[in-house]
Amino acid sequence: MTLICFSASSQSTANLYWIRYFNQLHFNDKWSWQNEIDERRSIQPDHQRQFIMHSYGNFRPSSKTDIATGITGSWVTNTKNLTVPELRFFQSVTSNVVTIGNIDMHFRFRLEERFFHNTDAQKTDLTDGYNFKFRTRYRIQFQKNLDTSKKWSARLSDEIMYHTDSDDTWKFDQNRIYLALERKLTKQLSLEMGYLLLHALSTDKIVYSNNLRTTLYHRIGLE
Repeated sequence: MTLICFSASSQSTANLYWIRYFNQLHFNDKWSWQNEIDERRSIQPDHQRQFIMHSYGNFRPSSKTDIATGITGSWVTNTKNLTVPELRFFQSVTSNVVTIGNIDMHFRFRLEERFFHNTDAQKTDLTDGYNFKFRTRYRIQFQKNLDTSKKWSARLSDEIMYHTDSDDTWKFDQNRIYLALERKLTKQLSLEMGYLLLHALSTDKIVYSNNLRTTLYHRIGLE
C-alpha cells in the first residue's frame, strides 16, 4: 500500500457516505459507453459535500486492456458553503497485469485536465474565469471471486494522485485505499458496498476522510 505522510500544522478528519450509480452501455465486445452519478455527503451533519458526474467511452483492444476518454462535471461545497464547479477531461489506460489463481491484479494510469471556477480570496463567492490544474493518477487493484458461481467478489485498491500548479511542478494531491464487496443481483445489476480511506494534503493541513461507499452497477447490452 502507498500511504504518504507529511508534516503539517494541523489535521482534520471527516466522515462521509458516497452513493453512486454506474451505468454501462455495451455496444459489442470492444466498445462501450459508461456514465457515473455520484452523490457524496457528510454523515453528521448530513449535507452535500460533492456531486460528480462522469461520462466516457471505452475501447478494449484486447481482453486485458481497456482505453477510456471522457468528461467530468464536479460541484464541491467548501467550508464557506460555496459550491465550486469544475470541468474535467480525462484519458486512462487499464491493464490486467497478472492473474494468480482467481485473483486479478489491474493497473490503471489516468491523466486529467481540470478547470476550476475562480473564487475570491475568501472563497465565499465565485469570480470570472477558470484556473487549470493537470493531475495524474496511478491505481493498483486486486479482485477475487469468492464463490464458484461468481456472484460474490472482493476488491482491494490503492490509488495515488499528483497535480501540477504554479507553485509546485509535481505535488501530492491525495491517496485512496478502498476495500469492497460486490454481489451480483442479476445479469444486469450488481451492488457494491465498500470503505474508502482518503488521505489528502490541503495547503498546510492534512485531511483524512472515512467514506462508506454504495454503488449500483447497471449493465445494458446493446449488441
